[in-house]
Amino acid sequence: MVNRTFVNALRGVVFFCMLSYSGNAQYITALSYERYVYLHSHPELSGEEINTSTYLKSVLSKAGFTIIDSLGFHSFAGILYNGKGPVVMYRTDMDALPIVEETESHFSPSSTVESDKPIVRMHACGHDFHMTTWLEVAEDLVKNKNMWKGTIIFLAQSSEETGQGAKAIISSPNFKKLPKADYQIAFHNTPELRSGTVGFCEGYAFAAVDMMNITVKGVGGHGAEPFRAVDPVLLSAYLVTELQSIVSRNLPPNDPAVITVGAIHGGTVGNIIPAQVELKLTIRSYSAAARNKILQRIEEIGNGLAASAGLDSSNFPIYTLLDMSIPSVYNAPEMGKMLFSALKNNTLETAIMPSKMIGEDFGVYGASLNIPSYMLWIGTTSSDNEKCPGHEECAIPKLHTSRYYPDYTVSIPLAVKAMSTSIITLLNTRPIPITHSTTPSLKNTKQ
Repeated sequence: MVNRTFVNALRGVVFFCMLSYSGNAQYITALSYERYVYLHSHPELSGEEINTSTYLKSVLSKAGFTIIDSLGFHSFAGILYNGKGPVVMYRTDMDALPIVEETESHFSPSSTVESDKPIVRMHACGHDFHMTTWLEVAEDLVKNKNMWKGTIIFLAQSSEETGQGAKAIISSPNFKKLPKADYQIAFHNTPELRSGTVGFCEGYAFAAVDMMNITVKGVGGHGAEPFRAVDPVLLSAYLVTELQSIVSRNLPPNDPAVITVGAIHGGTVGNIIPAQVELKLTIRSYSAAARNKILQRIEEIGNGLAASAGLDSSNFPIYTLLDMSIPSVYNAPEMGKMLFSALKNNTLETAIMPSKMIGEDFGVYGASLNIPSYMLWIGTTSSDNEKCPGHEECAIPKLHTSRYYPDYTVSIPLAVKAMSTSIITLLNTRPIPITHSTTPSLKNTKQ
């Protein structure tokens, strides 16, 4: 049997030689390609990023960074001092998703393992792309220390996908060993933009996320005699419908939110009215005011329906906020204007992106540390694809899908240029005051 690892390594050599003689100066370097291949082919799930963090630490240590370890799960930070000046924190995430990769990559996780069983791990959110860029930017800033003064903190974070990583870092004792940042920055790759195009979204960029379970109580009975029972299935149906009125009737139209009931569990067979039904919700919002109003109205509506069915307060629904809440990501407009101008002056393509209702725990740092922050978008769709992005016939794979495969050969070098330029710009700028707080109370009122 032919050794699969050897064949794929040979393919990689041929592939990179083709790039090297393409004449396109924007193509990925040999070292960057090697790093991306390793990180892409060795994904680790949330909280399991042992080898990934070891690999990143090794590169940063060799570049001269001081490593601060034990920041929750496998998170760590690398610090580089270069005289007096601002402190900038640049975060990357490390975790993969439990997905079987179905791309045509010759270095997918399954292609590098001698096994007939598929590997259920994939960097389907592009964190391998983030990490490769992060490493290249670190080395780029070391090489160009004459262009900036100050301190850079390179933060590698575990468990972004579960919403636990940033909170673990902030609460870890060793986080206090890091210098207080004046700015924080990160980026996310996206197939919605052409390769290397930098996307800006001022103000709210990502939503706050809450996951809630609601136990709707009733009085069980025979399905043929519902008048002798209080049917929690019917109450749940009313509740699911009424919850959708919160966004349309209780929130201002310029303060968007989403309430989705993603699962309903209750009962066993058709002729038994169960004693309770469980609903599973995800709640997305931008402002703290909208979030608080939603949580308040969910309880008011649920309790009101229970009372109208004749239940006393001891049988009102139970509302459980799961330990997965994260605040919204708010991009400081003043910071965005600085970065936009700097990137345009460095001949990088820019675009305006809409706010997203997806969650990103990068917002935990801004909310907890109360410092200006910005998360950029960087495009990963090849310019060879004439119909993508934006065209109605575009069928390019999206983030969190088994076929997502960024145009890394072009977009990683441009991402490095964008992030290096952004960080140097911030290091050469007097810290700006924070003008907005996204800090909501994330305490669970009922468990």
